[in-house]
Amino acid sequence: MKKIALIATMMLMAGMPVFGQTKGELNAARKEAKAAAKMLKRDGFKPIELGDAQTRLEKYFLKVNAGCAQVIGVAENCMSTNLAQVTALSNAANQYALFAGGDVRGRIVSSTTSLTGQQVDNIVSSFERLVEKEIRGELVPYITAVRNKKGSIAARAYCIVDLDAAYQLRRRALEIALEEQSLAGEYGSRVSEWIDEGFNKGQE
Repeated sequence: MKKIALIATMMLMAGMPVFGQTKGELNAARKEAKAAAKMLKRDGFKPIELGDAQTRLEKYFLKVNAGCAQVIGVAENCMSTNLAQVTALSNAANQYALFAGGDVRGRIVSSTTSLTGQQVDNIVSSFERLVEKEIRGELVPYITAVRNKKGSIAARAYCIVDLDAAYQLRRRALEIALEEQSLAGEYGSRVSEWIDEGFNKGQE
């Protein structure tokens, strides 16, 4: 099996609703889209969707700048376009889960000393598994670009995740993770602290 490499970046931002953007917001999205489209072309990537890449990217950045989570999954060394596309989305979900897990781990560790290191590892591991499974259904790809170099296909999937959906998903995942570790009775009341605080304050 060929090795699949992944690069994923994520950014959560709070902002205004997606409708009724100001001229400055539209210009900012247009500028970001132009730069991203130029980079894709430079690196030999072409979108698989119909329509102009820059136009699609502009809509994507408008969503991101309005407060959606940005998730860019990248797959490399795949044997087909379909496999590259699926792998990029799968890797994006995996990286989102790892990102969310690291955030929760930090909050757990900083707020309590009563849990052992192994207990924290178990909670976070369960949490990441549940988040990765559920976030797949929340990923909305706006543009998927592929590159074919002598049969070795790479893909970049530009996705968004609604913040409200992500918030609810993380809460449920942590509640279930605590239940799986038989710690819900003792630490269930801490879910709000470990998930709510700072979720939509630009910390993620």
